Amino acid sequence: MLMAIQFSRGKSAVPARPVHAGKVTNGRIKLMIRGQGSGIITAARRDIFFHKSDVRGAFWELNPGDKVVFELLEDAISGPRAQNVKAAKAARKPR
Repeated sequence: MLMAIQFSRGKSAVPARPVHAGKVTNGRIKLMIRGQGSGIITAARRDIFFHKSDVRGAFWELNPGDKVVFELLEDAISGPRAQNVKAAKAARKPR
């Protein structure tokens, strides 16, 4: 049986992926996969993927062990993902 997909202007034939976004979270860089332009953050006892396009600042300056702040996206298809990743500000030493 042959099935046809009908396209309409401005609409996609693929349904949108359900994504729940927005929770600002703290974590630490667990792994950098520089050749692929991605990495893993550990937060709340779980590993969270991020891509270099999701980093605010210099991706190449992030290293394992660095503290970061990010928005946690819960993607129903691919799982948790970090967005708007940025290095956490270093605490100031009291004088």
